[in-house]
Amino acid sequence: MKADQWHFKRTELAEKVMSMFEIGLSSALTFFAPRRMGKTEFLIKDIIPLAQTHHWQAHYYSFLDADAQAQQKYAHALIQFGIDNKIIKTSDNQIKKLGASAMGLSAQIEMDHAIKPLPELISLIQTIGQHQKTILLLDEVQVLAYQPRNKTFLAALRTALDTNKDQVKVIFTGSCREGLKQMFSSAQAPFFHFGQNLDLPALDKRFTDHLCCIYQRATKNQLDTDQLWQVFQALDYVPQLIRSLVERVALNPGLTVEQAKQALLQDLYDDRHYSEVWDHCSALERVVLKAMAKKNRSLYSRQMLNQFAKQLSLDELKSYTVQSAVKTLVRKHLIVRCSSNNLFIIEDPNFQHWVTECSK
Repeated sequence: MKADQWHFKRTELAEKVMSMFEIGLSSALTFFAPRRMGKTEFLIKDIIPLAQTHHWQAHYYSFLDADAQAQQKYAHALIQFGIDNKIIKTSDNQIKKLGASAMGLSAQIEMDHAIKPLPELISLIQTIGQHQKTILLLDEVQVLAYQPRNKTFLAALRTALDTNKDQVKVIFTGSCREGLKQMFSSAQAPFFHFGQNLDLPALDKRFTDHLCCIYQRATKNQLDTDQLWQVFQALDYVPQLIRSLVERVALNPGLTVEQAKQALLQDLYDDRHYSEVWDHCSALERVVLKAMAKKNRSLYSRQMLNQFAKQLSLDELKSYTVQSAVKTLVRKHLIVRCSSNNLFIIEDPNFQHWVTECSK
């Protein structure tokens, strides 16, 4: 596979993760970051190659589109991984038929019987781990928390990972704090106190300098490194956005960096349907979102309650009314409580930009 010249390696972070696994300091890590922050790219382009150089095998799977059949689909993916790596033979009793499409782009595995919740998953992960030390990369895992029918799967997965943690390590990622909380933080969570929960570190100026270097190599023109770093900060350190911006400028030499930024944000706003999300919010929810977008954190102070009441043309507004609106915004996955300071923040930084700049 041809190397992605735009990819900026998070070498230090990947090596730290591998070190924690190899010395036994940890068997499970959970990385949180909003969408487009580079979690998937980090797993596939940094962790997997590094694991292979350390003679570990790694398997990536995304639960982004998971449904009530998540357990079966994940088991099938693990079986395919085992077949591809000659860990599992296609003649094994548990597999009846392996069919691949003519283009070689998909595979379908039919089982002799339905996968039972616990024993088969434990056996499958044990078989893979016994062959070679393994890292399971489970992307967007918080989606599993939204399907009640996945409780059995999550219980089986935890048991399988617990009983094989010497040979099988796991990295979870998630883009929704509330979903991850349901998975890892509450006392009833299936993975309560399972591994360490970490925020994916933001990239620094070395990343934007790298993009400037690749841009110059591709176009023979130059970008202002300080300007690109400032734009990256203004975009809340979202790697995919700033990379898309540089690609736009490369393909459209007449565009300035600022023009490309505005066009990129508008496309993003349209794609995420922020105006529709806004239309489905109540008047109180909107003023709360605007206050949060402006970094106002004391939502229940007398000053803020008076300000909200004035904006809504009300004589008075009680704190419990605002608390109700906050709970509704949490259920809509628009805001989330930050674990570091226990304050509510807008979940999607791009939506926060939209609220600040485009909402009425």
